[in-house]
Amino acid sequence: MPIAAAIPAIAGIGSSLIGGIAGAANRRPPSLSGMQSGALDQLLKSLMPQATGTPTIDPIQQALMYGQNAQSLTGANNAVTHALVSRGLGHSGILGAGLMQNENQSQANQNNINLGLQQQAVQQRQLNIQDILGLLNVNNTPGQSGFGGFMAGLAPVAAYSIQNALNGSYKGGGGAPVGSGSNGDWGQ
Repeated sequence: MPIAAAIPAIAGIGSSLIGGIAGAANRRPPSLSGMQSGALDQLLKSLMPQATGTPTIDPIQQALMYGQNAQSLTGANNAVTHALVSRGLGHSGILGAGLMQNENQSQANQNNINLGLQQQAVQQRQLNIQDILGLLNVNNTPGQSGFGGFMAGLAPVAAYSIQNALNGSYKGGGGAPVGSGSNGDWGQ
């Protein structure tokens, strides 16, 4: 390939690389100042653990609600025991059945407590994610990587340069394209 034919290709590659570098430097959304970027990084580091991973039940709430359930079970057992003992049925199977029924109800209450607390944890996690997105003023769309920016800057310039190089090689054997005005006749 003659040097004259290689110059447009080299110029096209060079301008394509410049476009790619410009695209990589152009962060989307627009760049934040250093102070904004640092504050945003700190904010995300503190909020992300609350918004990622498996939602967990608050152990303090769980302990308090279990305590209330245990008190209810004790009260229900005392009520059954006193009612049956006062009638002379303190050693009967009826008392055992009543106490067993109370225990089953207490277990069902604990299951409902755990289910409610787990649902609360899931809702809190979703709220944390929405808070983070709101503070960042973004929607849930992934950003553009540095390589993606490079390719976005590179692509249009490279396509134009390659098309011009191909036009030149097909129509004039590497010289000036037909209709370039070399004979004073533009476009004919």
